[in-house]
Amino acid sequence: MNADGATLDGARVLVTGASRGYGAAVARALAARGAHLVLTATDPAHLARVAQQCADDGAACDLVALDLSSPGSVDAAAVQVGRAVPRLEGVVLNAGVLGPVGPLDALDADATGRAIDVDLTGQVRLLQRIAPLIADHAGVVLVTSGAAARAGYGAYAIGKAGLEAVGLMLRDEWAPRGIRVVAVNPGPVRTDMRAEAHPAEDPATVPPPAERVAPVLAVLEGVDPGPRVQASEWGLS
Repeated sequence: MNADGATLDGARVLVTGASRGYGAAVARALAARGAHLVLTATDPAHLARVAQQCADDGAACDLVALDLSSPGSVDAAAVQVGRAVPRLEGVVLNAGVLGPVGPLDALDADATGRAIDVDLTGQVRLLQRIAPLIADHAGVVLVTSGAAARAGYGAYAIGKAGLEAVGLMLRDEWAPRGIRVVAVNPGPVRTDMRAEAHPAEDPATVPPPAERVAPVLAVLEGVDPGPRVQASEWGLS
């Protein structure tokens, strides 16, 4: 795939955290463009519903259970992905948890560690395990957040900041293979996690996730906008 006349029709794309929110919106958008989807989540019932919606749009879907807090689950999921498709032209690492928020020194250490396992450590392990499947010139999107390294956001801020660092490393390390590694920040979108983090906020004041997927699709189609993109600014002059 390349930026000139690129298409996602038939492209094999892994989307983690695809059972709801931003991941589900990305999956639906990819399905509409003819991608072959490999979808993961910890909740099989929600994932099956999203997969059915994608199938209704004509997309082929393979479902993989994945718990990023469990090394064994990550390893098993990587094997399943390899059995489902011979290679991946695209990867969207969207899965994550909010975890405990507040001043870092006031947070429960064990709960903080568990959240970091999902938001960072498990993500790194998954990338290591699926790296042989990622095709040359593929697009790899790491879904990040404006909360990265932000005071008061606890484990989530640590995980997202670390994930952005991973993206910068892999962007250089995989550059000889033409792989585009881009961190995409959706910004505020109407998701369950957003509601958990901002319970007093009116959900109607933030856009639905589907309105912020354009940069993810562009990266997967061959565009390289740089190491980090703000979805809310995509397309603005």
